[in-house]
Amino acid sequence: MKFSNLTVIKIKKLESPFIIWIVIGSTLIANAIEFSILGRNISGWAWVVPLMISIFIVIRSPSRITFPVLVWTPWICIVVVYLANSGFSYLQRNMQLLCPIIVGMAASTCQIREIQSKGFLALVRISVYVLFSIVIIKTGLLITGLLPPVTGLAPQSITACLLCSIFAVEYSMNRKSSLVLWILGAAIPVIALTRTAITVAGMTIPFTFASLKIRKRLIFLTIIAVVGVTVFYTGRVQRKMFYSGQGTIGDVRIGNPDLFTAGRSHLWDHLEEEIKIKPVWGHGSNASELFVLSMTWGTLTHPHNDWLRLLYDYGFVGTSVFVFCMIIQILHLLKGARQALPECRILIFAGASSFLPFVLFMFTDNIILYAAFFGNLQFSMLGMAYAAHKTLQVDSQHYYRTLGIRSPVNTLEKGIGKERGGSNHFPGGR
Repeated sequence: MKFSNLTVIKIKKLESPFIIWIVIGSTLIANAIEFSILGRNISGWAWVVPLMISIFIVIRSPSRITFPVLVWTPWICIVVVYLANSGFSYLQRNMQLLCPIIVGMAASTCQIREIQSKGFLALVRISVYVLFSIVIIKTGLLITGLLPPVTGLAPQSITACLLCSIFAVEYSMNRKSSLVLWILGAAIPVIALTRTAITVAGMTIPFTFASLKIRKRLIFLTIIAVVGVTVFYTGRVQRKMFYSGQGTIGDVRIGNPDLFTAGRSHLWDHLEEEIKIKPVWGHGSNASELFVLSMTWGTLTHPHNDWLRLLYDYGFVGTSVFVFCMIIQILHLLKGARQALPECRILIFAGASSFLPFVLFMFTDNIILYAAFFGNLQFSMLGMAYAAHKTLQVDSQHYYRTLGIRSPVNTLEKGIGKERGGSNHFPGGR
């Protein structure tokens, strides 16, 4: 009987919305195995399945959406207009661009109380252990005892950086054990030898949006810099960084012919020249894929630089709209974060902080399309944060209604919302 009760308690600790289980589960599966189902790689299903379920949830409960769709409406309009102009010939690629937003909308329809928020964070902790195990197994470290010179584990490293953003926020809120989890997550790109991810993971603590003291930020920045320089001068990293197998930090620049870029710098140069031809509106939806295919004789479809991809496809106008929406989303989150409950505050700060890795990965990777599950997990956090505040508001109204008095939460929301023109959804109405 005692064992049964203990099992029930543990299961309850993992209570989380169905869409969250789907997002986290599909992300881990995509990172763990590679095979095809119905002619599509499992990594493709990792975003298709959450998208289909999210669309169903959104259609079923449109009135319960608390995610600020209006913030992303300009970007949605850009994508839809360009897609229509292309004759809907690149529907899949464009759906990948909008998939995280739809997942965020679906997550925001849920009832999120403290137990659901804790359940999500517990799943995240389990995920980092699973992800670390996947990387250890895939590198063959347990068998050979040696780290391979090349791994191809970029998706795993990108996912680890998102988890590190969450642990950094938890640590800033005096959850000391989260520092161990952060170290575990930050070790993944080092083991996988993914250069950008090593840097990005290290930045997640000192540059978190959470309330971490300046002194601690500087201490972490110093420690991470020392560890980073030490790792940089190891033979394994040196061979990955330079064709000659050796170089200094000062040699890490695109103009250096010895810097190992696997031909990316050559491709980027040509992309930049083509962008200058149509700088304002770009070449059209997914036009960059055709250009990359022609430049690489069909060996690559992605330019490994999403900023150049956006500029080539959507021009300065479309790219500016995308940046604008991200900035507004971050501000919309942070505006009332300090008034939220602790678990909800973690989701808010982690969601806002996750845009830093996202922006940095866009310079060297294909995080928008190739690692689309990053955005799904990222936006599901945002959706949960908005849903948590809405649930608190509804619960408060019900509680005060039973007492026969007006809810101060509801009054505050409406009052400030009127004065500032905000919505009733957190944190815009606060």
